[in-house]
Amino acid sequence: MTVETDVLIAGGGPTGLVLALWLHKQGVRFRIVDLGTGPMQNSRALVVHARIIELYRQLDLADELLEHGYKLPATNVWVDGQHRAHIPFGDFGKDLTPYPYMLTVPQDTHERVLERKLNSYGILVERCTKFESFVDNGLSITAKLRQDDGTETTCEASYVVGCDGARSIVRHEIGAKYEGDTYVPLFYIADLETEEQDSPFFNGEAHLSFIDDAFNLIIPYAQERHVRLIGTTIPKTNETHQDHDMSEPRSEVTFDDVLPGIKKACKMENKKVHWFSPYRSHHRLSSIFRKNRAFLVGDAAHIHSPVGGQGMNTGIMDAINLAWKLATVIKEDSMTQEAKDQLLDSYESERRAFALSVLGATDYAFTILTSPGFLSHIIRAWIIPYVAPLVTRFQFARMEIFRRASQLICSYRGSPLNQEGQGFETVQPGDRVPWAKTDTSDNFETLQYLCWQLHVYGTPASELSEWCQEMYIRLAVFQWDKKYGEVGLKKDAAYLVRPDHYIAGIFEGQSVLSQLDGYFSTHGLTCPHPLGG
Repeated sequence: MTVETDVLIAGGGPTGLVLALWLHKQGVRFRIVDLGTGPMQNSRALVVHARIIELYRQLDLADELLEHGYKLPATNVWVDGQHRAHIPFGDFGKDLTPYPYMLTVPQDTHERVLERKLNSYGILVERCTKFESFVDNGLSITAKLRQDDGTETTCEASYVVGCDGARSIVRHEIGAKYEGDTYVPLFYIADLETEEQDSPFFNGEAHLSFIDDAFNLIIPYAQERHVRLIGTTIPKTNETHQDHDMSEPRSEVTFDDVLPGIKKACKMENKKVHWFSPYRSHHRLSSIFRKNRAFLVGDAAHIHSPVGGQGMNTGIMDAINLAWKLATVIKEDSMTQEAKDQLLDSYESERRAFALSVLGATDYAFTILTSPGFLSHIIRAWIIPYVAPLVTRFQFARMEIFRRASQLICSYRGSPLNQEGQGFETVQPGDRVPWAKTDTSDNFETLQYLCWQLHVYGTPASELSEWCQEMYIRLAVFQWDKKYGEVGLKKDAAYLVRPDHYIAGIFEGQSVLSQLDGYFSTHGLTCPHPLGG
């Protein structure tokens, strides 16, 4: 059976587009199909976190996304119509990343940026094409596709990746359970424009407003006096989570139905509603992320409450994690099947564990924000408005909040891809390379290249340069500076960095070369990836 392409991507949303871009960058053949006619016109995801922007540098996407984005300067907390707190974001992440801010970019704009980049390579998303099913043949997969006119075709691919959302056909086909629940409160989301000049809610900052047991979140974005409004309604007393499934709420719920609550919470009078959509929010996690030649990415694998804007960002991280691993097994003929399986299995072990942690955190936060009861009321009315501003006066607290919110905290410690051994200090295998900028260099500049790298902060071991050339690994040497030590990096140690910026191993001493050889031999890797461009 002739394989038509290396990877078939089901779904042309942000995760599917990111996967396609990273595969193309690495010379992998693929097809990407989507049922829709184009990028979403009205979308829910808005926040793009620092970790994503860091990785977007590999495809020259970071600057373009920043041009379309808006950097949130602060958030405000309101309780029963009274202003209770102002929390500036300005310096939360200034020592952690080149992008120390929370960026808002509407998902439809974000998708257009990604798709234009893909189109610039002469690659189109195959629109109006439904992914119906697939069969795993052992050495390949055969997928059935259906066009709008009813025409059926098949596609032979080495692998299939489900980026096809919460109702994923790929997930259904591999028999994965989608474990979790549906939140009781009805969500609504709206894109608003206001003519009010003096409203405190339209000052270019975010606003979180609590009224009774409901909340409204106002988030500005690039266009002047345009905001995204996310809110909940108070559920009926006899309504439980069991009353809801993955379906959307009834279409007769309108903006006018929720307007009284919005006016009460946000004192909003003069506004233009560009679009409005009610929806149910879920917290669910697939029981598996991989079965043989099929993988799940993004909402097909996990879905979260909107708290913190984590869902889309987590899905994009999935796609980038999987892309370099697929590229490696597809391009490296010398790899044994055991090594290929170990590498591909690491996708689930790394990403499912992180998705589970994000799911737990967002579920807990959402429950606090929306649950009725005395304790939740105390947290909303007193602890959040009064304790949060006090805590965020301390730089350590600000940095920890930013690490968690921006996904810089994501670590793969314990991954089967990590160097074996004990005795590591602050920075360990599985961690993201810590950012450090000195007067002469920025150690993230070299991370724009999509490839394996060795970073040495100080003096590299003899013959290391020659070894890197033989192994097609980019070597970056940085003159030692105390700032490297401040972020946990060790002088003269060699840090082996994966294509997705995570540390695979830390090697030092007289036997660096033999240690490195041992790492690649153990994992069945001989020529992990080209040097990048």
